[in-house]
Parts: sequence; C-alpha cells; structure tokens
Amino acid sequence: MIISWAVVLEFTGCQNDILSDEEKVDFTLPSWPDAYPALSRWQITLLAADFEKEFYLPSGAKNFSIQLKKNEPVCVSANPVTLLQNIDAGEKPESTQAAEAKFFKPAGTVYPYCSRGDFYSGNTECFLTWEEGFTAATMQKIIRSQRESGISRNKLKSFLMEFNWKKMNEKIQANIADSISTFENPDENTKARFYNPWQIDSANLLDNLTFAIFDSKYLNTSYIFTVSKESAKIPAQAEIFSSFIPENQILQKYGLLTLKKKSPQSYLLDKTYAVTLNAASAKNVSASFTYMPILIEDYEHPE
Repeated sequence: MIISWAVVLEFTGCQNDILSDEEKVDFTLPSWPDAYPALSRWQITLLAADFEKEFYLPSGAKNFSIQLKKNEPVCVSANPVTLLQNIDAGEKPESTQAAEAKFFKPAGTVYPYCSRGDFYSGNTECFLTWEEGFTAATMQKIIRSQRESGISRNKLKSFLMEFNWKKMNEKIQANIADSISTFENPDENTKARFYNPWQIDSANLLDNLTFAIFDSKYLNTSYIFTVSKESAKIPAQAEIFSSFIPENQILQKYGLLTLKKKSPQSYLLDKTYAVTLNAASAKNVSASFTYMPILIEDYEHPE
C-alpha cells in the first residue's frame, strides 16, 4: 500500500513469531540528483537467513516500512532503474525511446547496523546509502552461497549475527573519505586515487568471509589508476557518469576517472551510451562505445 509515496509492508520469515520479537523499521531511500538520468523506479531487495523479498517502488517514493525480527541481520538494497535519454529516430528505432536501464550500483544498508537511527527505540529508522550498497550486496552473495552449500538456517543466522557488518561499513566509508581528501588536499607524497569498494577483489573477500575470516586489508583495492577524460578518449564536452554514485563528485569536479588494471569498467555517456574502459596502465587506456543495454524485464508498476 502506498501512502504519500511511503510504502508499508509487513512480512517475516516465520509465521509463528510473536509480536514482542518484532519491530517496525522505517527505511529511507537516498535522494536522486536532478542532474542524473531520470529515475523510473526503485528495485528493492531484502534478504536474510530465512526469507527473501523483492519489490518495486515508484520514482517518487521516499521511504518504506517493514516489520522485522529484532536484531536479526537483514541486508537491504535499493537499485535505481533509470530512463535512457531519448535517441533520435534516425539513429535507433522509436521503440528504444525512454527505455529503462539498470546501470548504477545499488544503495543499501544492513539491519540492525543501520547507518542512523536508534534501533533500541520503538521506532527504528534506517537510511540506505550508496556507500553501504557494497556491504549489502556482499551479504547477499554470502547468504546465497551458504544456502547453496546446504547450511541450516540457524547456522547461517548465527554466522550473520557474529560478523561485524558495522565495522565493515565504517571502514569502507573511511576509505572513501580518505580517498576524496587526496584530491581536495593534494600531497606530493600521496597519489590521488578514489576508493571504489566495487573494485575490491570480491572473490578473495567472499572466500575469507565465508570461512569467518575478516581483516580490513581485504577491503583494500589494488592496481588502481587515476586517468583524465582525455586519456580515456572521452570527449571534453561529454557528460559522463560512474555507476558508483560517490565517484561522480570526483568526475564532475576534477574530470578524473578511477580504473582498475585489466578490469573493464563501464561509464554512462550523455545519458544514452555506454563507454567501456580497459586500462593496461594509466597511459594505456582503450575505449569502446556502444548503446547502453536496455533493461528487458517483466514487472508491474506500483499503482
């Protein structure tokens, strides 16, 4: 049910939960900048040891509320589905106009380690952020891989409760803040490099987390290059967006991109095209240009 763009949902992973073991949690979505491609809708995913839920919210939605078991970890992701800018009919068929794309990385959070809000009060409030989207996505992958391995729900739940998700979030946020300062406060002894958690060696991170081994060093990025739009063969007048929202402040202010060695990375160009960059070094960057892939998916818009 949508009430002034606020969606109220009630569900739990077990039908026999008593009310005292649950609480209402209000989740607030991040704001969507006007300068970005038009937002079509939000894809919301919630995943825990004993339930999974996915639904869509309209572009004007600001928040949603759900009933959850108290203090049992739930990863929440909000994936923005955007509209591609209209293409001239002479270039592409009319059917591609106002098509949807799922290009940007999701915002997210992990309950009960919410970015803000007192979850010991009667009205818990959590804020989904772009910085925490990677943590939520990591938890999703762990839950799914553990389920496939045949682990019991109780053991999976215990594993998720023992891991310090809050510490992981704080480390990622600190890394991002420190990396931004290398641009804003340049130091001749420190190279300016933006920290993008989506460039982490995810396979290595997941392997260690699966075996309950965690060290902040697993959140480090390596073989990262900072390159200019010119070096990446991006036209100076072109409007370009990173899929990781926080990186766009560096792109817009300094005209610099963050690439990982021999790891193709796509950017949105002029709200219509995709440019895939592949860096052998900071001075050796190849670029390929294509139309942004159109999202083809069966769904029902919220009423």
